[in-house]
Amino acid sequence: MAWIEATPADSGSLTEVLSVRLLVGWLGLFVAAGCAVVGLLSWPSSQDPTRRKHDGVPSAYDGVTGLPTRRLFLILLKQALSRAETIKRHVAVLVCSLEQFRPLSTASAAPNMTLVVRVQAARIKSALQSHDVVARLDEYLFAVVVDNLASPDEARVCAEKIQSAIALPLLVEGQELLMSCRIGGVVGPQQGRTAESLLDVASDVLENNRSHEERRILIMAVPQPCLGASEVRSFPPASDRHEASLTSRS
Repeated sequence: MAWIEATPADSGSLTEVLSVRLLVGWLGLFVAAGCAVVGLLSWPSSQDPTRRKHDGVPSAYDGVTGLPTRRLFLILLKQALSRAETIKRHVAVLVCSLEQFRPLSTASAAPNMTLVVRVQAARIKSALQSHDVVARLDEYLFAVVVDNLASPDEARVCAEKIQSAIALPLLVEGQELLMSCRIGGVVGPQQGRTAESLLDVASDVLENNRSHEERRILIMAVPQPCLGASEVRSFPPASDRHEASLTSRS
């Protein structure tokens, strides 16, 4: 065992030693703090959804509503079309545009549109059956796969249910809103049409429907190069019909 004897030192050298030790200690503390800050700033970057989006990996689900985005919607639509061809049933693709965001009182402040879209997305989903799919394509634009249809007329019934659900009064932050919905659609499977092309056709039908204020639902049942009276089925709003059939699909 070795013994270390204390050597005498004057007060000046002792002060110098303590100063050096304090300086080294503070430098070490600053280095540790700097490393911690750098770690905190760099760690969440891999979890940032915005950065993932810019890296070319779009999310499969919408951040506001939790619904599938266009990417996942097309995958599910392809699966539905494959099933329909196997079991000889129909699939309808509906594109729904929320319109007329207007408060009952013009003096009211602007509503929370994020909350409005979230509620209306839930209403669309509630009008569908469990095997149907609803996705959010754009800010106020939704797409629906109505699966396992026995006839194209059932697509109209589903569209009317969606329209009736959207038309219900909506109370957001003490403010009551009235809203409407315009729907364009197409019934498949259709020879030579993919999931992407069917969605494009439904979107085109919706755009053609915007020029007819009195017509809120337009569904194309026969694939033709142009939209004529014999190729589309046009229906007024359910509220304007005396006997709207809203029976559930079998």
